[in-house]
Amino acid sequence: MRMSIDNIGNQLFVTVRLLVVIVLIACIVYNPMLVYAKSAKSLLKDLKRKYEKIETFQADFNEVFEWAHTGEKNQRSGRIILADGKRFRIDTEDQLIVCDNLAIYRYNKLKSQVIIEPLENNTESLLPRRMLLNFADEFKAEKLLELPVNERMGFRLDLTSDKPNEVLMSSATLWVTQDDKTIHRLKFSDLNGNITTYYLSNIIVNKTIDQSMTTFLDPPNVEVFDLR
Repeated sequence: MRMSIDNIGNQLFVTVRLLVVIVLIACIVYNPMLVYAKSAKSLLKDLKRKYEKIETFQADFNEVFEWAHTGEKNQRSGRIILADGKRFRIDTEDQLIVCDNLAIYRYNKLKSQVIIEPLENNTESLLPRRMLLNFADEFKAEKLLELPVNERMGFRLDLTSDKPNEVLMSSATLWVTQDDKTIHRLKFSDLNGNITTYYLSNIIVNKTIDQSMTTFLDPPNVEVFDLR
């Protein structure tokens, strides 16, 4: 009789263990986000592999800048275009910034003034591409949190800067949709604690961009300050 009880007990233990395994497998199959229960570091590597393949990038953006000491917020919206090389275009209601691989043109639409600066030794000219596409080279992964992004399954990835004095940023946060590994929101904290958040929409990648989009032509009656 004791042998039978022991056998039954062993069978129950095996059955329960099998059920636990089945439940775990089912959870992984029916919850794709568990597949992403890797590490924050491995997810950053996945994003790096994707974004390193992006040659051109276009998106509408909404930028919110928050001052650390006062909590005051400034907001602007526009369109950003990153072409090949260092060419880019950032167009907002009040300002147009264009880089043609040789110089940077800052056109203040309200004052009808253009400031032209040489590209060399101008670290700001690298920021659009560095921050939007090459972020994995500037930051290391710290924390991963699963949450909805744009009403889809996604995650938030918290990063800290490897080179804070070079990029002038101490940390960053990315909001990414899980299925296509696309970044829809970025938040950067600078060395003074000020926070800049970018909300991206209508994203287009690797579409040919006409050179005219990153060529600046002086508008009529504009005042030009050439610092080259």
